[in-house]
Parts: sequence; structure tokens; C-alpha cells
Amino acid sequence: MRTIAFTLPEPTPLMNTLMRSHFRKRAKLKRSLAAQIIAALGPDRPAEPFERAHVTIRRFSCGTPDYDGASGGVKDVLDVMTTPATRKDGSTRNKFGIGLIRDDSPKHIRLTVEPLKCKRAEQRTEIEIVEVVA
Repeated sequence: MRTIAFTLPEPTPLMNTLMRSHFRKRAKLKRSLAAQIIAALGPDRPAEPFERAHVTIRRFSCGTPDYDGASGGVKDVLDVMTTPATRKDGSTRNKFGIGLIRDDSPKHIRLTVEPLKCKRAEQRTEIEIVEVVA
């Protein structure tokens, strides 16, 4: 059973912030997230994505968000961790994906989002991916 754990230096944005962002700004955020995750993993990045996994995201921030805001805010992080796939029309699904997990559907992951309170200087996002063996 493989496990990947890494920390992002900032808390994930909340759902309302993502919903009100321009699509180009979100694309820039996804590229930045992908680069941060690749840098955090370094040589520990798996060669093959996890087919099934339990993903735990702990969002540390100075305020405590409601659960739907915290859960909706991890969408871009999940999109970045998925594997890009080519559609029938030739376009790419999850084009910013880095291939840690096969897909972010319930068939492939079990997601746990924990919003936690901390001091302002300690804000971060901790992500743990544990492979689930059938």
C-alpha cells in the first residue's frame, strides 16, 4: 500500500472564492498548484497513478470555514492531482493534471476534507493520499 503526503504553503481557497474567479485566473492557479505539488514531491512522485485512493485534505487557516465552502474549495487541488485524459473529440480532460490519482470520481477516491483552525503564520494545506487495494 503506497502513501503520498505533502504540504502546500497556503490554505486552499474556499468555494465562493473559486466560483467568483475568472477562468484564466483559475487556470493560472491550477498551473501554480501543479508546480507546487511536483516540487513538494520531488523524486517521490509515483510513476503510475493510484487507481483507488483515500485522499485526506487538512486545511489549516486562521478562520474556520463551513464544510461546504471547504469541501468545494478543494476542487482545483483534486483536478490537478488527476490524470489527464483525451476525449473522443480530441480535447483533453484535466489538462493540468499531474497523474497522482486516476480520477476524482467516487469510483476512484474517497475524500475527507478537514477544516482546522490555526495561527495566521501557520496556515497551510496538508494532503495525504493512501492507495486502497481492492
